Amino acid sequence: MTQEKIAQYFDALTRASQSLVKDTNISYIDALIEVLEDINSHTVHREFDKPSNDVVQIIQSTIDMNWSLLSPAEKRKALQLAVLKANREDQIPSNYQITPDGIGYLLADFINQTAGLQDGDTIIDMNVGSGNLLWTINEMLDVSIKRVGIDNDETQLALASATDEVINSDETTLYKEDTISIEDAPKAKVVIADLPVGYYPLQPSDKFITRNQNGYSFVHHLLIEKSLDFVTDDGWIYLLVPANILNGDEAKKILQFVTSQAQLKAFLQLPNEFFQDPRAAKAILVLKKQKSKKSEVLMGQYPSLKDLKSLQNFLQEIKAWVKLENE
Repeated sequence: MTQEKIAQYFDALTRASQSLVKDTNISYIDALIEVLEDINSHTVHREFDKPSNDVVQIIQSTIDMNWSLLSPAEKRKALQLAVLKANREDQIPSNYQITPDGIGYLLADFINQTAGLQDGDTIIDMNVGSGNLLWTINEMLDVSIKRVGIDNDETQLALASATDEVINSDETTLYKEDTISIEDAPKAKVVIADLPVGYYPLQPSDKFITRNQNGYSFVHHLLIEKSLDFVTDDGWIYLLVPANILNGDEAKKILQFVTSQAQLKAFLQLPNEFFQDPRAAKAILVLKKQKSKKSEVLMGQYPSLKDLKSLQNFLQEIKAWVKLENE
């Protein structure tokens, strides 16, 4: 019944969004945002006699559905499907694609075991996008936390705001900022991000160890370094990074930064099945600002989620490492 409910609400969002696209000639993502904002305000917003009366009725029927029948997890999944469809329709770049649930579940499990989160602690997503990674982790955590999201893309942030209100009753604090240039950074016990990969279009401050002296710097390098500004002294940082970031020419700057300013705790490559193109493979990079005497780094690769025996063995290895870490 759960899957049927999710499909029912997704279909309603699809019908409303497609009707609005045809009627107003806006992008699919903008149409989805408008529909979600109408659901949150319980009324259809109109300007200059748009949308038409027929489309108003379609959107109103989506508003009138009993959204309280869905759990937060079911709401997130219905909205996730709607965002995926919007991304496909608008053919958005790869850096704007949502983080798959499977990755969010593995990351949440590791956070639950290692971060020592308590009720009321804060998690910051430095590259929140449309919010799916933050909502997924929030869903899987053992405690109730405060959420903060940062992004410099107005459309993605509008989508995050609209989905947050549907799923979480608008309880997440969202900032439209260039994360790298923030000077007075908020602090959190846990910092997460699915990092964009590529070049930063501006010249970063000279204080960045990971900046290139000539030419543009890698945005994912700068964000790894910037993550320390957002974490409390006893906090943890969990970043999704290119799987090859510690190999070859890229490794030098990152390792120089980690050894001088932080402590590398873990580097876990995600299952290959998550990535159609091996060149797009990612890993979980785990850092701590406060260095400890224990310096054993947990390294490995998650096996296929279809290989349950190997996966269980790998998860047991993680638990054994966590136990040693906590002794």
